[in-house]
Amino acid sequence: MSLTAALNTAVAGLTTIQSHTSIVSANIANAQNADYTRKIVNLTTPTAGGQPQAALIASIVRAAAPELQRDIYNAAASHQQLARAVDNARTLAEALDATNATGGQATLQSLLTNFENAWKQLEATPEDTALKALVVQRGQELTAELHRLAGLRSNLEHNAQQRLQSDVATLNEAARNVEALNAKIISQKAAGMPTGDLEDLRDAEAAKIAGLVGIRTMVDDTGRMSIYTDTGTQIVGVSAQRFSYDPASGRISTAGGLDVTAGFRTGSIRAELNYLDGSAAALTSSDANRGTLAKFFNQIDSLAVNVANVVNAAYDDPDTAEAEQFFTFDPANPSGSIVVNAALAAAPANLDAARAGAVQQAMRNTTLTAAEINPAGDPNGLHISNVNIFGLTSGILSYHSRITRENEDNRDTAESLRYALDQKYRNLTGVNVDNELADLQVLQSNYAALAQVMSAITEMFDQMINIGR
Repeated sequence: MSLTAALNTAVAGLTTIQSHTSIVSANIANAQNADYTRKIVNLTTPTAGGQPQAALIASIVRAAAPELQRDIYNAAASHQQLARAVDNARTLAEALDATNATGGQATLQSLLTNFENAWKQLEATPEDTALKALVVQRGQELTAELHRLAGLRSNLEHNAQQRLQSDVATLNEAARNVEALNAKIISQKAAGMPTGDLEDLRDAEAAKIAGLVGIRTMVDDTGRMSIYTDTGTQIVGVSAQRFSYDPASGRISTAGGLDVTAGFRTGSIRAELNYLDGSAAALTSSDANRGTLAKFFNQIDSLAVNVANVVNAAYDDPDTAEAEQFFTFDPANPSGSIVVNAALAAAPANLDAARAGAVQQAMRNTTLTAAEINPAGDPNGLHISNVNIFGLTSGILSYHSRITRENEDNRDTAESLRYALDQKYRNLTGVNVDNELADLQVLQSNYAALAQVMSAITEMFDQMINIGR
């Protein structure tokens, strides 16, 4: 090999080592970046005239684990769906004071007990007008709490719809970002340039989408990633789909008007859709996270109806022809309309104290059938029977406490699985600083060796020039 060829080989080798060193340095610098995957340098050694030349960089690729990444996307969808379900369930449980940790009675239980105690006191002293007024007051306090709970409907629905719209907006933004990154990756790959960092950014956007809807991905030979929901609804292909959520219909549609609601089967978007679903199928579903909001308000209505019916039946004197009512309500909106009879509210002294014992005993002794608790016309997910109105109240509270707890347990399990998969993925594709430092030392040694070769060749050139003089 001529000195010129040797010098060219050494220079090429130094250039390769310099580029390789930059990649290793970038790996070390991003060791703590969860969205970064280790970049791997593949070398090739060309020959000329049968002689090996300096090693050149053939390609720079990412460390990849596509099978594991698919599992991570599934785990992300499951975890985010359960996390959102926990938030929704906890909101309802807290509204009911079902997660009361003070050791005392929940608000509804306390108000119902106070109402019963007022009747009991009146039974002992029926001529006491102050106690009559107390009975009316306790009844009004109970109905006020039922009104408050019924009044939460519009706010809870609005908040859930806002979260859905925000999730869909995030989905659209991430899909557009994937489309833009696809274009850059295709361009750079066609030009023979490394695309690993862009692919990392694209994977981060795909991970956002996975938590929202659950996805499947495919990458073609040009480098383009296509993304679909796990039911086959396309999110990103040649271009990104644009989705919109209509609160009035509860549907998610494409820009072309195609209803794709059923295609969003997992993820946080599905959790919100299930929460808001008031269809007959959702209300009769054994899944407490389907039709959650409608079931909640049907439960409150059931309590209002049964409290009114039990008290009114006992308060109505069978010896008089005229029906007497303590509570009145609109059957179309029981919990939102139940009130103490207007005549009694205006003049508590007119309360029939002789019926106090009958009312108090009825509240404790009247058992409710399954049909009375969970009517076919307004199913509420409660599967209890042969309990009194106190048992019904406890059943509603325990239902929401249990659902919250079960969702939390399931969320924690899903979170643990997701964490384990993330760690496994990081172990396979992340940066091991010790290994990178070892590679860096090898590169430094090679660099020093080539530098010595260049120095020796330079000295030989100098000697030849001196000889020529």
